[in-house]
Amino acid sequence: MKKIHGGVASPLGFKASGMHCGVRVSRRNDLALIFSNRPCQAAGVFTTNKVQASCVVINKQHLISGRAQAIIANSGNANCMTGKQGFRHSKEIIQTVAHELKVSPKSILIAATGVIGKLLPIKKILTAIPELVENLSRKGSARAAQGIMTTDHVVKEVAAECMIGNRPVRIGAIAKGAGMIHPEMALSSRKHATLLCFVTTDAAIEAEALRSALSAAVQDSFNLITIDRDMSTNDMVLVLANGAARNVRIEKDSKNLEKFVATLSALFLALAKLMVRDAEGATKFVEIMVKNAESATDARAVARSVASSNLLKCALFGSDPNWGRIAAAAGSAAANVDPWKMRIHIGNILVVKNGGGVVRDNRKLDRIFSRKNIRIVVDLGVGPSSATAYTCDLSTEYVRFNSAYKT
Repeated sequence: MKKIHGGVASPLGFKASGMHCGVRVSRRNDLALIFSNRPCQAAGVFTTNKVQASCVVINKQHLISGRAQAIIANSGNANCMTGKQGFRHSKEIIQTVAHELKVSPKSILIAATGVIGKLLPIKKILTAIPELVENLSRKGSARAAQGIMTTDHVVKEVAAECMIGNRPVRIGAIAKGAGMIHPEMALSSRKHATLLCFVTTDAAIEAEALRSALSAAVQDSFNLITIDRDMSTNDMVLVLANGAARNVRIEKDSKNLEKFVATLSALFLALAKLMVRDAEGATKFVEIMVKNAESATDARAVARSVASSNLLKCALFGSDPNWGRIAAAAGSAAANVDPWKMRIHIGNILVVKNGGGVVRDNRKLDRIFSRKNIRIVVDLGVGPSSATAYTCDLSTEYVRFNSAYKT
C-alpha cells in the first residue's frame, strides 16, 4: 500500500465538490457532492439505532440494486425525526441532483449530519445544487470533506494505492465525526454529531466482494471507537467502485480481496483514529488493547466496554490511574471474563493479576496517565483472540460544549 493525495477524487473517474449554501449560519461549507463518470458497484453500512434519519432509510432502498453513481451530503442539519416532510425533502434533493447530473435518481445516495428534529432549509439546498455540480473537480475532495464537518476541527481525508495483479488500484475516503460517536454499523441487508464516511475506488470488484470488504474493514476500525457512548441516527459508510482501473476483477475469498481489504482497513483505521483525536473537548487519545480473549466477539466486547466507561474517561481527564474502573468495565462486558486470570497493564506497568492489585510505583503510573497518548492492555488469559478499541477522556470542556448546545 502506498499513501497518495487527492482523497475521494484520487481514483480514476471521480470528482468532488463542496460549498456553503446556508444550512449553517457560519460561512463554512455545508454541502458536498461526489460523482463518478460511470455507474458503480455500491455498498453501505448503516447505524443500528432504531431511530434512523430519512437518508439512511432511502439509501438502504437504493442499494438493493448494488449500484450507484453519486453521493450528496449536507452538514448542519440531520434531517432526522422530521416526519414525512423530511423524507420529501430528501427525495427532492435526490431528484434535483439526478437532473443536474443526468443520471437516474436511484443512482444517488444521500447523507446528512447536524441537529435532529429541524426541517432542512430546502430551498437553499436546491438552489445551490447546480453550482455544486458545476464545480465538480478532480481537486474537490478537500472542499467536499469540509462540507460534511460539524463540530470537527480538522479535515479528515485519506487515499492510498495498491496493486491488484499488474494494475494500480486507488481508494480514497473522506469522513467526519467528533461527537455523538459510538458507531455500531451493519450491512443494510442484515436486521439490526454522527459518523459519516464516503469511499471511492477505481477497483473492478464483484458486488459481494465489495460488501464483504466494507463489512470487514468497518468492524476493526469505526465499530471500535467511542467518544461519548451515544449512537447516532445517521451513521453510515458508503463505498462506490467504478472499475476504471481495469484490474482483474476482485472476487470474494480471493487473495486480491485480502489485499483490497487490508488497504481499505488501513484507511478506515487512520480515519477512525483522527475522529478520536479530534473529539469534542478531548485532551487525550487512549488505546484499549484486549488480548487472549475466548473469541473475537469477546475481545471486541471487552475493548468496547472499557473504552466506553465514563468513570474511566473521567479518570483519564483527571490523570488518575484508577485500575479498578478498568477491571469493572471489563467485567461488565458480555464476555468470558475471569478476574483470577485477568492481567491489566497501564503503559508498561502491570497493575492487576491473580484477582487483585500489584504493588507498583504510583508516581510512574501518574506520569503515564498525564500523557496525551495512553495505552491500556487487558489480558483476559482465556483464549487466542484480540481486539483494540480507541477512545478519549471526558473533559469539562466536553460537558460545557454540549450543555450549551442549542437546538
